[in-house]
Amino acid sequence: LIELCKTTASKYTRSKVRKALPADYAYVIEELITEKAEVLDKEAYYDSIVDTIIDIGRAENFIIALAELIQRLVVDHLHVLGDIYDRGPGPHFIMDRLMDYHSLDIQWGNHDVVWMGAAVGQAACMATVIRNSIRYGNLDILEDGYGINLLPLATFALNTYSDDPCTCFKLKGSNELNQYEVEVNLKMHKAISIIQFKAEGQLIKAHPEYHMEHRNLLHRIDYEHGTITLDMPDEKGNLTPHTYTLLDNNFPTIDPKDPYAYTPIEADIMDRLIKAFLNCEKLQQHVKFLLAKGSLYKIYNGNLLYHGCIPLNPD
Repeated sequence: LIELCKTTASKYTRSKVRKALPADYAYVIEELITEKAEVLDKEAYYDSIVDTIIDIGRAENFIIALAELIQRLVVDHLHVLGDIYDRGPGPHFIMDRLMDYHSLDIQWGNHDVVWMGAAVGQAACMATVIRNSIRYGNLDILEDGYGINLLPLATFALNTYSDDPCTCFKLKGSNELNQYEVEVNLKMHKAISIIQFKAEGQLIKAHPEYHMEHRNLLHRIDYEHGTITLDMPDEKGNLTPHTYTLLDNNFPTIDPKDPYAYTPIEADIMDRLIKAFLNCEKLQQHVKFLLAKGSLYKIYNGNLLYHGCIPLNPD
């Protein structure tokens, strides 16, 4: 490890290496990786230092410190190309680690952007974040990681869909939920999905300049017959209406006359959730860090860094 440390440190100035040294072992490591012309028996000198570390019971800590120093010297600057969130059960732990990292930049992924939107209380983003967490069995992120109270949503889902198996809202990924937890999550998944469709519908209606009307589908459902009519392209690319039978037609919270309106209970749940997201100190710290260190793209050493894809239109 000492030899590896010497090699990785050789590309930096002594001043920069000194700043990277772990405080507890800075002097010892500097002695071990610095060639000393005045020392005649170098091997015996270095061996005595290592023997002392072992004798005082600090060998394991010293090995860890050396390994972390090598990591830091090998990766002088870290590029994070997005989707810290929604890619596993511990994004809050990753964010804590990144906040302590010595040098990095972040290009926001679409999932990071959605979490940033949720953190400022944007309803559609918030519903999407919750739905993704439920769908992949990662509610611990919200409940334990950020202290977001999801009990009102769970209670609402259990009451609203008590006799509904919600099989169309099956979970994904590998999780260790028991049968009851799976059933609760399925009902919560359906409840928040309907809320998300409504939140998005309200947003799209308020901003026609987004040109996303085609994403609103609740008004296209025939709730009496359990069908939906969609405009689908034919062989020539012309849109023609096609009617399909829905796999799920149990929508007790949707008013066919005003399908994008919240019920009073849904409105109350969203109001509580907005306050919870806005008042979560840990989430706000993480999002401020994403804003401070992040961007949509970055040009570094002549390389374009970005997340996902760039649309290449004819113009």
